[in-house]
Amino acid sequence: MFKYESCMWESVAQWMQALKLAVKSEFILPWGICDLVGLSFNKRNVTHRLKLGQNRPISSVIRAALLLRIPDVETCKSITIRQLNDEYSPAVSPEEVREHTHRLIEDGFVIQRPGDRLQKLNGWMPLQKRLIAVELKLNRVIEALSQAKNNFGFATESYVALPQDVALRVIKNVSKRNDFTESGVGLLAVTRSSCDVVIRSSKKTSADNFLQLYCVEKFWRTRSKGN
Repeated sequence: MFKYESCMWESVAQWMQALKLAVKSEFILPWGICDLVGLSFNKRNVTHRLKLGQNRPISSVIRAALLLRIPDVETCKSITIRQLNDEYSPAVSPEEVREHTHRLIEDGFVIQRPGDRLQKLNGWMPLQKRLIAVELKLNRVIEALSQAKNNFGFATESYVALPQDVALRVIKNVSKRNDFTESGVGLLAVTRSSCDVVIRSSKKTSADNFLQLYCVEKFWRTRSKGN
């Protein structure tokens, strides 16, 4: 049915777009590349962030990590730049900590109190309503399932997309079907004109907050103004 995995892209992307998701292909992750990632924003949280004047994306891995470590204003807690240096050394230099912290302050994410004490202006996390990852494979089901499990590190839903005939063989095989359902990974059956959910994703583990924030921020700059 398909000669290359990329031939399935259009049908799967149309399915994701029908769910009102913004879609990115060849999405770069720390462990490799995810074929397709789709996101829908939480409009209320987006509005709150914009009211805070936080218009720029958090485009740095280090800034994302620092922002999550800095306490929210509402907690009445704070952290100093020196404490951040101690926590992230030697992986991140003091110069980098200070540089990225100042950028967070300039972009309106963080406020600096006397004594170099830092607090973040939040109330909008998480930004996403749905965050779906899809791995396209022609037949290597075990490999695809392993990749899809890893995608739960950031995604709220994770799927493997297979050609329809391959997907139907999977769900008829009790052992393989159980591998999907027990892991929470969903399965899509794809033709040149359709993409159907044959096993729905049901998340089993919690995503890494840092990785999820970093991935969601990749959609911020290109979000539609209606979101």
